[in-house]
Amino acid sequence: MGPLGFYSICLKTDHLEETVAFYRRLGFRPVGEDAPGLRVSLANGDYALTFMTFLDANLINFRGAHIHRLMHEILTAGVVVTGYNEMPDQQPLTLDEEGKPLPDNECGHFTVQDPDGHELFFNTHPHERAPFEAALAGEVEKRDQDAGSLGRLVYCLDVTDLDASLAFYQTIGLRGFRGLGGAWVTPPARNRAIHFVLQLRESRSPGSFLRFYGDVANGDLLSAEGFDPEANGWAGVDPDGRRLEFLGGSMLPR
Repeated sequence: MGPLGFYSICLKTDHLEETVAFYRRLGFRPVGEDAPGLRVSLANGDYALTFMTFLDANLINFRGAHIHRLMHEILTAGVVVTGYNEMPDQQPLTLDEEGKPLPDNECGHFTVQDPDGHELFFNTHPHERAPFEAALAGEVEKRDQDAGSLGRLVYCLDVTDLDASLAFYQTIGLRGFRGLGGAWVTPPARNRAIHFVLQLRESRSPGSFLRFYGDVANGDLLSAEGFDPEANGWAGVDPDGRRLEFLGGSMLPR
């Protein structure tokens, strides 16, 4: 399976202004191009979240990959694909005389869902292809991610069958292995230029939450924002009712 693309987290919000203000008080800062009333991206260190009012549910977004080639590989692996270029003006596949996709037409979008319905949205625009290929080729200097003031952010998924979820993420080319409290999912070693970590936790019902691994040195701030102390850190919810956890230390795979 080829690389999936640059990874990002997109979160549904019903209270955009309140949610943005909440995360900014925690130390997030605006990044990227926002659409007032619709979409705002915020980052703490190198870890970014995009809040969207028009989403049906939270999703993981991958951008920059060769869409048609990747979709073929995912279909061949037996994974169901939906929403492929459902809008007619979004880069329909164009072939050359030999039936191969034209270089400038490697874009578009499609969606897959894991066994619990967590959505993975693959969406590439023409200007995103070159930066992604440069990162894969090692032309972009690799460095450790800046954890920012809150620690290293991990997107955590509650899943109803840990074995089935691990098998799914391995099927689409990611590295999955069991660890303390569940399982970890990361890109394979050969794609270390594109780094992220998912954490899977078996639960009675599917869901998702945000977890920060760090030194938890900002207890006064978290207390002021309504977070409660727990055994190894702090926990609370944002204005959309989304759970956030701040844990001491770091157990993240590399």
